[in-house]
Amino acid sequence: MKFIPDKRLLKGSIGFLSAGLLLVVIRVMTSKEDTALYEQAWWFLFALASLVAIIDLLLVKLSGQIDCKRKLPGNLALASPNKVSLKFDNLSKRRIHFGYIDDYPDSITTEQLPSELTLEPNKSAVANYSIRPIKRGEALFRHIDLRIQSPLQFWRLQKRIPLEQSTKIFPNFMAVANLNFLDYEQRLAHIGAHISQRRGAGQEFRQLREYQRGDEIRQIDWKATSRQHRLISREYQDERDQEIIFMLDSGRRMRTMDQNLSHFDHSLNALLLTSYIALSAGDAVGFMSFAGNNRWLKPVKGKTAITTLLNNLYDLHSSVESSDLSYAAENLLCRHQKRSLIIIISNLRDNDSDDLLQAVKLLSRKHLVIVACLRESYLHDETPQTEGSLQEMLNIAASNLYIEQRKGLIKRLQSKGVVVVDSTPQQMHVSLVNQYISLKRAGRI
Repeated sequence: MKFIPDKRLLKGSIGFLSAGLLLVVIRVMTSKEDTALYEQAWWFLFALASLVAIIDLLLVKLSGQIDCKRKLPGNLALASPNKVSLKFDNLSKRRIHFGYIDDYPDSITTEQLPSELTLEPNKSAVANYSIRPIKRGEALFRHIDLRIQSPLQFWRLQKRIPLEQSTKIFPNFMAVANLNFLDYEQRLAHIGAHISQRRGAGQEFRQLREYQRGDEIRQIDWKATSRQHRLISREYQDERDQEIIFMLDSGRRMRTMDQNLSHFDHSLNALLLTSYIALSAGDAVGFMSFAGNNRWLKPVKGKTAITTLLNNLYDLHSSVESSDLSYAAENLLCRHQKRSLIIIISNLRDNDSDDLLQAVKLLSRKHLVIVACLRESYLHDETPQTEGSLQEMLNIAASNLYIEQRKGLIKRLQSKGVVVVDSTPQQMHVSLVNQYISLKRAGRI
């Protein structure tokens, strides 16, 4: 707690000092008797003003009693606006005007602080301010600083209220949460995934129904047909209880920014959305991150599985280390033996080909492997140019060389029978879901 002079006190002090300086100048230019009365009046007014300022200081010290409580959201979504509520209680018997600022973390931005508020005696007020999370992880809010104005506006009492609270900033999963009221097929259509028309091509029996044009002969249940005296078909569904494991690259290449998010954050969104669709289909989902920040979550399923994934991923960030795919593949084989769908998410380069092919070769012995490769959107949108400076032409040539090398790597992977998903970061979630559905309906998982 400390006292800070307010503008009124500073202006008054400057006025008194200016008047005193003027008296000194007049005294030098005239006789002492001519200025004696003015000097006495100046000292009297100075003493009176000092006494008033001291009384004002004591009043704000004795009556500046304000309590504050903060209400935080249970969790926050990255880049999604939200609000924080501050409840102020005036515990004194006088009207109080004060400024306030919340000590929010660096992972959050706001343009509505500091602010000011006026409270009547023994009254309460709620002040809201909007926040926007810019980084995932734990968000720690600490104290609240107040500057309470004194009754005569000579002083401001600076007071700190300790109020440590925390919340979690998750990947932006709001778009997926809005799918809860839809069924499985509607969820796929809602996010733009392609739904192929197919009847009875799954592996698990679902139900009996009346024969429809296009059903295969092998689908007809002859016993049910004889009982009902009409054609009855068996309907099958995709196999459930399969396991999907994401290998998430958290190395330095994933730190590349694309629009407002890094490649790593785009990958997290694709991972979570695909996981949500897979969990809805009855499959189990796990993940392993590698290259600096190494985490492992064995496959989980059920209604709470997406929450488990979020709680294990929300504070995971990319590192500055290089990626070693072969080592990561060996590590995964040691952890998990059951045949699964392994989805490698990374931003690959041509010089990764040997390491990547070795990793895929190791994993393919027991698992089905998808390589999800992020493609920089600025290269995808690049407009060919025929004229420009030497530096611009060199940049274009380098970009074209990179694009060709990248295409060559993808072709080599596909020639080895590897399933490749090549997409811009913004569309990776839809491309990955489409590939998962395609493999699911082909009976490969």
